[in-house]
Amino acid sequence: MKNIIPEQKEGKKLDCFESIDFENTEIASQAFDLAYTKLVHVNYWYELAEIPATTFQLTDQCGLPIDRAVQLHDYIRLNIPGPGLPSGDGYDWVNVVNIISNITQEYKLFALTLKPCPDPQHKENKDTAHFFEGISSSTFLIEQRRNSILIQYAGRNEIINVENENLGDNIRNFIVGLGAKMGASYPQWKSLIKGLANSIRKN
Repeated sequence: MKNIIPEQKEGKKLDCFESIDFENTEIASQAFDLAYTKLVHVNYWYELAEIPATTFQLTDQCGLPIDRAVQLHDYIRLNIPGPGLPSGDGYDWVNVVNIISNITQEYKLFALTLKPCPDPQHKENKDTAHFFEGISSSTFLIEQRRNSILIQYAGRNEIINVENENLGDNIRNFIVGLGAKMGASYPQWKSLIKGLANSIRKN
């Protein structure tokens, strides 16, 4: 996991976990495949969450909505509760910076890492269109070992983004980012991870 989840250097970190044990390795393997399928279809994360809040839209490199499995360098548009980002048409943006898939006879692993980024629809604006700085990251990880599955969300280096040129962006980011650092983001990610775990428990 050391090379999968970015190193924590500064700011806040956040971890959410869910683990599930199945009757045997075969059932666990099928559950892993189902969890993987659900995780790579970003547009439907909202439906997975036990307490729906943020909505997620996968886009191409121009910010145009697409509906398929997530790929490296895709963008994700976030519509979070509360005040939206003034310069980003009310949205926050992240970029898919790393995808790891590792399957052996001993285990299966899939990880997806996202980082805040500029709005791909306004390429002239190089400011990070997110309430956290670009150094921060969000990693989703699914791992199967024998008859057990671990699902994890790992937030790293969460620093409030108040270095943008637009003062309105900085004020909004401070308000939303402070709430996130004080714990407001934990229920969102915990709800998504728990919802993903429950969706494979039922099958």
